Amino acid sequence: MQPSWLSTLSWISLAVGVVSFVIVLVDTYLYGHRQPVGVMEIVWLVTVLYIGPVAVRLYWTWGRPEALAPSPRKDRSRRPHRGTIVTQVSRCGAHCALGFVVAEVALYGFDLPRSPLWIGYAGDYLMAVTIAVLFRLFESPRRSLAEVWRALATVVKVELVTITAFEVALFGWLTLAHHMVFPEPPLRLDSPTFWFAGQIGMIAGFVTAWPAASWQIGRRMSVAAR
Repeated sequence: MQPSWLSTLSWISLAVGVVSFVIVLVDTYLYGHRQPVGVMEIVWLVTVLYIGPVAVRLYWTWGRPEALAPSPRKDRSRRPHRGTIVTQVSRCGAHCALGFVVAEVALYGFDLPRSPLWIGYAGDYLMAVTIAVLFRLFESPRRSLAEVWRALATVVKVELVTITAFEVALFGWLTLAHHMVFPEPPLRLDSPTFWFAGQIGMIAGFVTAWPAASWQIGRRMSVAAR
């Protein structure tokens, strides 16, 4: 059994994430500050769930102004570079966070809680990429096989490097958590400490993905300027 102080800390961290989630949820749907791109509503809700108040501040600074804009901004040349990076990292982080939750719950549902960590990591990564493709597909007015391939190509070109950087940090931390930080008793899905460890890993992923997103955005802008 985990120490009582660790369980308490885990519950507090999870509760802070839920409160942050409710703040953005109310602002989005009760006060009507809807995002021009629908999937970004999911992105911000997922981001504040694992980062908490810091992500609420990011939402207030970069996400809410998008909702207050009279129409979707097609020309973002005047938008600060930092805002573009925040949006990119938040989006890719949401893919990874949702992929982590879906894959881990699936493993647990199939009664594979003691499977090798790499199986979970492979599932997390593949699910993150799948969710990224689905998000791109939902943004398109058309639904066809060609659009699926176009969405996949866009993810590979625009987001894959950032997703990979995020996942590498997440998996590195989870490996330490399982073997060194919280080795006994083993982390399980039905323990708050498991999700607390996941929060820490996702925060590490967010920080690690920042340089990757900056590089990828800069590369796109350089190619577009040619």
